[in-house]
Amino acid sequence: MSTRKIYLRADAGYGIGYGHFIRTLALADMLKSDFDCIFFTSSPSAYQISEMKKVCPYKALKEETKFEDFLDFLTGNETVVLDNYFYTTEYQRAIKDKGCVLVCIDDIHDKHYVADLIINQGIGYTAEDYSCEEYTKFALGLQYSLLRQPFLDACNRKQNNKNSTQGLNVLVAFGGSDFLNLTSSVISEIINKKSVNKITAIIGDSYNTSNLINNPKLTYRKNLSASEIVNLFLSVDVAILPASTMMNEALACGTQIIGGYYIDNQEHDYYMFLKEKLILGVDDYTDPRAFALISKHLDNFICQNAIQITSNIPKRFIYLFKSLSV
Repeated sequence: MSTRKIYLRADAGYGIGYGHFIRTLALADMLKSDFDCIFFTSSPSAYQISEMKKVCPYKALKEETKFEDFLDFLTGNETVVLDNYFYTTEYQRAIKDKGCVLVCIDDIHDKHYVADLIINQGIGYTAEDYSCEEYTKFALGLQYSLLRQPFLDACNRKQNNKNSTQGLNVLVAFGGSDFLNLTSSVISEIINKKSVNKITAIIGDSYNTSNLINNPKLTYRKNLSASEIVNLFLSVDVAILPASTMMNEALACGTQIIGGYYIDNQEHDYYMFLKEKLILGVDDYTDPRAFALISKHLDNFICQNAIQITSNIPKRFIYLFKSLSV
């Protein structure tokens, strides 16, 4: 019997960021040894192509016809994974009508789902939050975190001794595009603080370089591999992040987090992380009061052992996808 094909469909770019693409590629990496995975994405950048080549074969779709062209690839023998908010119920039905098994990665549950499986790596969600079919299965919570292999490996690594008397080493990261330029806003707030020794800012290939700040305390890193991000998380005292895939990655590394949100689909996860005391909160990053809270957290920072995400995640996903293929 031939290996079941899994077609994974996610885009990245300035308007939508890179979170959907990164987490779906992480899923492909977990499944590729047991399934024939092919990644489909629209107008990929050089960075995206480089990352996909490390995991599985890919096909680039034209932005103008990406929805129709993807459907044309389907024969009915595939398991399809969709990750973004623009896949309507009607589009899901078109995939199901082809005879495919359908998996949706979703964290805002704003439509009816006809998927066979819904994956949501956030916490505090239940099946009752979703409008879906009776047959729909769920994979919910941190135990289904969509993490790349270096982050899974980091679950078993010890953190370095940090928080030196010379001040804090701080990581700032707001995604591949950061269309609100929160990176510069946070850096401007904290760069002159005596409690801050060093700042490392992760930026993506869509970041506006005119926003860069020159300061001996500050280093920018761009288009990092998963292993490079792991090493950063393990070396800093605290990371300032939105409630996103990268926050799950930081938790896997045991990194302490100052967190908030800046778009609607991050808000629920943020408050759940805060409720579980997994992060220090600043609420809405678009509210100027958030930056004062960041300063307050840094002034009162105490290095603690952060809670980590546990491993065995790939085995859970492999079991789920095999059960869908029966």
